[in-house]
Amino acid sequence: MFASGKLTKETAEQLAKRQFYAGFFGLPWLWMSNYFYFWDIRKKNEVINRYCVLSLRCFVVACVLMMIYWMVMYFGLPDSSLWVIKPGKDVYQEGTFTKSIL
Repeated sequence: MFASGKLTKETAEQLAKRQFYAGFFGLPWLWMSNYFYFWDIRKKNEVINRYCVLSLRCFVVACVLMMIYWMVMYFGLPDSSLWVIKPGKDVYQEGTFTKSIL
């Protein structure tokens, strides 16, 4: 994790806070690991409980947004030029991004 040495109350609070804010850097799995890491002691400390609950909520929101994005891209834009290999078809095509690379 982000702490070394013995895990005291102050260190645990700092660690929960750091992991919560680190999740905003594109690491939603860190919110879930923060929640599970402090699962057993979250009811004993208000600060840790706050960051655990916020971590779980942010993880759920991030997963829902990611699923919406995947569904829109897969079902809403199947014939778009963004795809190199279209969903459901095994035919290669020159896409928008491959033209600029090649």
